[in-house]
Amino acid sequence: MPIVRKTVKELSSANEKKLKALANASDSEIDTSDMPALSAEQLACFMPAKLLNRSLYRPVKVPVKVNYDADILEWFKSFGKGYQTRMNSALREYMVANCLREPKPPEYSSKKI
Repeated sequence: MPIVRKTVKELSSANEKKLKALANASDSEIDTSDMPALSAEQLACFMPAKLLNRSLYRPVKVPVKVNYDADILEWFKSFGKGYQTRMNSALREYMVANCLREPKPPEYSSKKI
């Protein structure tokens, strides 16, 4: 089923009145019985859609210089064109699998390299 988006200008005057009334209502006046609050357990299971469905998310590409082990690079290249995309996908899979873990803050050293 296709998603149809409407702007406020396309809404009927009756719907526009409902939206204005809702905007002016206090939180306690709004009936939310059809959408009960989620538990902390349920919320912990949620993941951003961008991590679950790539078609919903187009991340910004950032050029970086990365050094890989030669055998890893050759293995990805052995499948033909698109090896960088495959490497990015492998890293994304790892990130999604470990996304519930808190990242460690970087450790900085005062030593010059």
